[in-house]
Amino acid sequence: MDATRQAETPVVGTFTQVVRYALIAVAWLFTAGAVVQIYLAGRAAFDSPTYYADHVDFGRMIGFLAYLMPILALVGRVGVSRIMQALVIAVLFVVQSILANLDTGWVAALHALNAFLLLGASSDLGRRTLALVRNTTPRIE
Repeated sequence: MDATRQAETPVVGTFTQVVRYALIAVAWLFTAGAVVQIYLAGRAAFDSPTYYADHVDFGRMIGFLAYLMPILALVGRVGVSRIMQALVIAVLFVVQSILANLDTGWVAALHALNAFLLLGASSDLGRRTLALVRNTTPRIE
């Protein structure tokens, strides 16, 4: 790496770098979980309603990842926009749970659309955090 690039590249501690990698992993794991959720919902709709329980249980299982992202974003000092994006993902997950339990059909149908918002936001957060990690140099401690 030349001196010019090194001077422009932010330097962060090893702990911060590890937390950023953890955020990337959690964001992409949540994204993969969202894809599985969409599959399970489709399976319940088109194959057998017994898969609905799997959809509900798996959604509860991956929920902690949505709440972990803002914590990792704060600790990893990934910037205001990424921290806000992680918070939005957590809020969207709460909205997702609320929409699933509404009795009003047309409002509850937004549950499926919100799932795609969660999918896109979490994959984008992982991508943007990876770009940040690639643009920083870990400080040797």
